[in-house]
Amino acid sequence: MAHSVYRFGDCRIDLSARELHRDGELVTLSPKVFDCLAYLIEHRERAVGRDELIAAVWGKVDVSDTLLGQTVLKARRAIGDTGNEQHAIRTVPRFGYRWIAEVSQAKVPSSLPAADTHEAAASPLPEAAIATTEPVAAPASPRRHRNGWILALGLVALAALIAAAWQTRERRAPESAASPAAVIGAPASVAVLPAEVTSAAASQAWLRLGLMDLIATHLRGAGLGVMPSDNVVAVLRGHDAREDAVSRITAAAGVRKVVVPLVARAAAGWSVRLDLHEGDQLQGSFEARATDAVLAARMAADQLLAHLGRRNPHANAGNLPLDELLARIDAAQLTNDLAGARDLIEQAPASLRDLPDLRLRLAQIDFRAGRLDVAQQQLAALLPQAGNETEPLLRARILNALGAIAIRTRRNAEAEREFGEAIALLAHGKQPAVLGQAYTGLAISHAAQGDFDAAQANFSRARIALELAGDGLAQARVEENEGVVAARRGHAAEALAAHQRAAQRFERFGALNELILTRGNAASVQLALLDPAAALATIERSLPLLDQIENRRTRHALLIEHASVLARSGQLSEARKLLAELASDASSDSDPALLLARIHFEQARLDLAAGRPDEAAALAQSAVEAYADADHLRERAHAWLLLAQALRAAGKLTEASAQAAQLRAAANADQAPPLLLFAALAQAEATPVDAATTAYEDALARAAREDVPADTAQVLISWAARLIAAGELDRASALVGQVSRWAGQDFACALLQLRYYHALGEIPAWQTALQRAQSLAGERKIEPVLLEAPPARGTDSARGKGLPADTAHDRLPPSAGHVDGPQSRARPSITLPISFANH
Repeated sequence: MAHSVYRFGDCRIDLSARELHRDGELVTLSPKVFDCLAYLIEHRERAVGRDELIAAVWGKVDVSDTLLGQTVLKARRAIGDTGNEQHAIRTVPRFGYRWIAEVSQAKVPSSLPAADTHEAAASPLPEAAIATTEPVAAPASPRRHRNGWILALGLVALAALIAAAWQTRERRAPESAASPAAVIGAPASVAVLPAEVTSAAASQAWLRLGLMDLIATHLRGAGLGVMPSDNVVAVLRGHDAREDAVSRITAAAGVRKVVVPLVARAAAGWSVRLDLHEGDQLQGSFEARATDAVLAARMAADQLLAHLGRRNPHANAGNLPLDELLARIDAAQLTNDLAGARDLIEQAPASLRDLPDLRLRLAQIDFRAGRLDVAQQQLAALLPQAGNETEPLLRARILNALGAIAIRTRRNAEAEREFGEAIALLAHGKQPAVLGQAYTGLAISHAAQGDFDAAQANFSRARIALELAGDGLAQARVEENEGVVAARRGHAAEALAAHQRAAQRFERFGALNELILTRGNAASVQLALLDPAAALATIERSLPLLDQIENRRTRHALLIEHASVLARSGQLSEARKLLAELASDASSDSDPALLLARIHFEQARLDLAAGRPDEAAALAQSAVEAYADADHLRERAHAWLLLAQALRAAGKLTEASAQAAQLRAAANADQAPPLLLFAALAQAEATPVDAATTAYEDALARAAREDVPADTAQVLISWAARLIAAGELDRASALVGQVSRWAGQDFACALLQLRYYHALGEIPAWQTALQRAQSLAGERKIEPVLLEAPPARGTDSARGKGLPADTAHDRLPPSAGHVDGPQSRARPSITLPISFANH
C-alpha cells in the first residue's frame, strides 16, 4: 500500500514516517509542530480557521492563541519560512492560516524506504489497532475539569517508564500462545543478588552489579519471574553480608529462590559460580569458567536454567563486547552514576555507540538528569528504527519514554496516545514490567486531563502487571500517584495516607527522587488540611536529601514547596530569601516559566500581607498570564482572585471589580470547579457586604463540594471578617464557629477568632484567642487594636465595632481572605509525578 510524500522548496515531508527533511537533512520536530505542518499541507486548497487547526492538532478547542502562534512559528522556522516573508504559511487576518507554497506529491510503497533516504520508515500504529485494546480508549474526548489542589502529578512515575525502556537486551517477545495470565508473565519468584567478586582489579568493580543484572536478564529471558535489579539494590543498600542479604531480600520481596553469584579470577580467565538458595537451604551450585567474565556468567546461568527445567531461547545469540558494555552501563546507573554511564557510552566504538540499546540508554540518562529536550530528540530519531512488527518491545519502550517526557512537558493528550500505542503493542507479550509502566503513564495522562475514573482504572491495571513483574518499587509509584488522584478529588485524608505509605516504601528502597517528590506532595496536602506545622516537618525531613540528586526540577519542586510552607508557618524572611534564590536559578529548570509563575504567586501573597498591594498586584498579574494553559485552571483562578484582592487593597476599586468580572466570565465560559469557586469569592468580595450573601453562599457551597479545608476556610474568613467589620456579630458567629476546628493550627483561622472575640467584648475568650494567635504568628503582625483589651461585652463601645456596613466591602481587614491554604504548585513531577519516578 502506498503513502504520500510531499515536496516543496528544499523540503520533503513524509506523513507516514512523520519525517521532515530540509536540504537532505532530517529536521527534528515536536509532534504538534509536525501535525500543524501536515494539516496545512493536506488542506492547502483553502484557508484553515484557527479553531479548526487547534482541534486537528490538539484534539480539543481550549488551546490559547499564544500556544497556537508559537506552534506555527516553529513550523515556519522548520521549513525556512518567517512571519514576515510568509512564503509557505500565510496568516489570514482574523481567521487562521493557509498553505501557499507550491507542493508536488508522490506515492511511495509503504514496504519500501521513502525516496531519497536509506532508512525504512516505520508506519504509525493504525488507529484501529489502538481502539481494539479496550482499556486504552484513546479517542480525543472533551476536557474534564480538575478539582482538588495542584500536586506534582506524574513525577513519581516518569522515571519508572524510562527505567523500563533501557533494559532492551531481550527485545523480542515470545510468540507462543497461552492463557492471558500466562502471556503476561508470573510474579517474581527469583532474586539475583549483587555478585561477590574476588581477585579483581579496581577497574573491574562494575562486575558486582553488572553481572547481577546480566544474569537476571538471562533468567528472565527463559520465562522466570525475576525481581528487578534496581529493587534488589534498593533493598540491600547497607547490607552486604551474604546471609543478611539473602534473608533480607526474602523477607522484603517474598521471593522463593535467591541466586548469589560468586566471581573470581581463574588461571585461564574467569570463574563464575551461582549458589541457589531457597529459604535457609542451599539447593545447588552451578559453576562455569571462560576467558571472559560475561561468557562465564552466561554459561553458569544456562546450567542453573537447566536445573530448573528452563532454557533461554536466545542463549547462543550473544555479542560479548556489547553485553559487557551494557553490563557496565547498567551497573553505573544502578548506583546513580549518570556521568560514569554517559562516559561509557561516549567512549564506546562507533559500531556499538549507534546501536538502539545504547542510544536508548543515553536518552534515559539525559532524562534522569533533567535534559528533556535532548532526550526527546534522541528518542524521536530512534523511534523510526523500531517497527511495530520487527521490534514491538523496543518501540513500546521508546513510546513509554516519549510519553514520560510528554507528561513532564504538559502535553498530556500526546502522552495518552503514546502510552496507548505502547499498550497495544504489549497486550499479547510477556512483558508485564513494561506493560505496567505503560498503564501507569496512561493513568497519569488521564488524571492530568481530569478523567479520574479512567486514571483509577488504569492504575489498577498497572498494579496487576507490576505485581506479576515483581516490581515493588514501581508498585510504590502507583500508590503515590493514586494518592495524587485522591487529592485531586478532594479526598485529603485518603491522599495523605497514600503519600505517607508510598514515602515509607521509597525510603526503604532508597529511591531518593521519588521520596523527595512524594514528601513534597504530602506537605502540599497537609497545607490544604490547614496543618502547616506538619507540612514543615515533612519538608525538613527531605531537605538533607537534595545534595544527593542531580535533577534540578526535583530540587525546585521541593524548594518552592518549602518556601510556601515557611510563609504559612510565619517564617516570612526565610520564605522571601528562598523565593529570591529560586527566581535566580529558574533558568536551569526544564520549565522556567511555570516555576516563575509559582514564585510570583507566592511573592504576591507575601507582599499583600505586608501591605504592599501594588507590588502584589503586579506579581499576581504575571502569574495569571503565565497560567493561561488548560492544565493550570486552579492556579490561574487563585492568582486571579489574588489580583482582585490586591487591587482592592490598593484602593483601585474599579480595576478590582473589572478583574472579578473577567474571572466570572472565564468561569461561566469554562465551568471548571476551581474557576467557579474563586470567581464566586471574587464577586462576593467586590460586592457591599449587605448585598454579598448570595455570592458568599455560592462560594461556600462550591468549597464544600470540593472538600478542601483551606478553600472552605478562605471563604469563611473573608465573609466573617467583613461581617465583624460591619458590626454584624450575630451573623458572623456561625461562620467563626466553623473555622474553630482549625484555629489551633492555622494562623488565619486563629486571627479570625481573635477578631471576633475582640469585637464581641468577651475578655476571657479574647485572651485565649490572643495567646493562640501569637503562638502561631511567627513574623506575621497582629493589628495593634487586637492586642489591646476590648471593652467589656454589653458596653456601648463594645457594640457596632468596625467599619460601617456600607464601606466594609471596599477594603477587607488585614489578613482577611488570605488563609494559609492551597497554593499554585509547579507541576514538575509523580509523581509527577506526574512526573516516571526514577527520572
